[in-house]
Amino acid sequence: MTEDKSLGFMGLAMRAGKVICGFDAVCNSLKRREVKLLIFAGDISRNTLDKLLTLGEKGIELPDAYSFSTAGRLGDALGKSPKAVIGISDDGFARKLSEMLNDFDEEGNN
Repeated sequence: MTEDKSLGFMGLAMRAGKVICGFDAVCNSLKRREVKLLIFAGDISRNTLDKLLTLGEKGIELPDAYSFSTAGRLGDALGKSPKAVIGISDDGFARKLSEMLNDFDEEGNN
């Protein structure tokens, strides 16, 4: 599985309206339990990552999460500015993307 295929699938999920973009939107959706899968850019700032992880300490359930690609490439795939964190709000898209990202990781990619 290539990075481009995974990014392309994220773009498809975006066009279907199943992607939540940006820190504030993802945090709000996590609080409402709308996020089925979290994706962090590999170049996410430590501060931003810590803020998200703190939500879990506050009793907000965090879904499965993956570190993948870069903020610039994630944003490009979604037709947006760079995005350090995105959420997938649909079970089907989340399940398929999770499989794709697991395959990508198993091939020794990051």
